[in-house]
Amino acid sequence: MKKKVTILLLALCLVFLAACGSSSPTDALKADLENAKSSPDEIIKGLGADGFGEDATKALIDKVLEFDYEFGEEKIDGDTATVETTITTYPFGEIFTNIITKMLGEDLEKIGKMSETEAAAYLDEQLTSSLNDAKKDYSKTITVTLKKESGKWVVQEDDTFSNALTGGMLDFAQSMSN
Repeated sequence: MKKKVTILLLALCLVFLAACGSSSPTDALKADLENAKSSPDEIIKGLGADGFGEDATKALIDKVLEFDYEFGEEKIDGDTATVETTITTYPFGEIFTNIITKMLGEDLEKIGKMSETEAAAYLDEQLTSSLNDAKKDYSKTITVTLKKESGKWVVQEDDTFSNALTGGMLDFAQSMSN
């Protein structure tokens, strides 16, 4: 019995020491992604008062936070590292493109006759319905860069990373601005 307890304690110490050691770039990226998944308030704050209705906003944020990830090769070169990462999420850019296309097409006349409140409710309904029907089939493999700052690896977020996490929303926004 004493031998089993000693082995268990040694195993726990090894796990604890590994967790307390200097984290790898992949560990830092994983912690960053998990932190993002647990921060819906930050996303809501980012939407501001001009967002969607409460139900549509909740549905959107719930889906945004459901992303999955897999890590590939990690490369370290001094104080810079890269981690190949595949993000899988919902195709938000495509969802919004389809909603806008529908609203500007077949629904334009119908929306033109609505009050601002009715039009906002209609948009919320379209978004919620589209999100409920969405499949998590947007997958993008990207190279995430990290830099060592004060002895810790810090993710260097960029448009490619943000676009992958949001299922092509930056692509959608760029297409709308063109």
